[in-house]
Amino acid sequence: MIFKALIHYFFHQGASGKADTRPARGVDLSRYLGRWYELARYGAPFETGLEDVYTEYKMRSDGKLLITNYGTDEEGCHREAHAIGTPVADGQLKVSFIPLLRFLSTPYNILSVDKEYNHALVSNGSGSSLWILSRRPVIIPDAFNKMRDEAQRRGFETGELHYTRHSRR
Repeated sequence: MIFKALIHYFFHQGASGKADTRPARGVDLSRYLGRWYELARYGAPFETGLEDVYTEYKMRSDGKLLITNYGTDEEGCHREAHAIGTPVADGQLKVSFIPLLRFLSTPYNILSVDKEYNHALVSNGSGSSLWILSRRPVIIPDAFNKMRDEAQRRGFETGELHYTRHSRR
C-alpha cells in the first residue's frame, strides 16, 4: 500500500498538464460529503483494472475528511484505500494516503459541481488526472456530457477517458 501511495505521489506531482485545474468557487464541503461514483477517469495508474469504483467522504471531528476509495479488481476482489483530506482553500483539499507522511499529500481540486451536488469534475493540481463523478452509478447523458464538455473547455484530453463499469447490485 505504501508503494502504491508513493507511486501516486510522484506520478501526480511530476506531471505538468496544460489543463486549467483551478478549483470551483463556493464549494460547500458539507454538501460534497457522502458517496460519489466514478463514471470516468484518466491518469490514475493506481486504479488500473478497477471497476465499480466509488468513494465515501466523511467529516472528522478535527475538520479533516476521512476518504475511503472502493473498487473491484479484475479477479473480482474488493479493494479499498483510506486517506485523509485536509481542506486548504475553497474547492481544494490536500489528500494523503500515508497520514504519518503528510508531506506526500497530493492536491484534490473540485473543478465543477452542479447546484444539487449530484455531479462533479475533479482533478489533481497538475491536470494529469481527471475524474467525472456522480451520486449514482449511472448518469443522464446530458449531465455527463456537460461535465465532459467542462473538462474539454478547461483543456483536458477527454479522449483519454476510461469509462468506469458499474455492475448491477
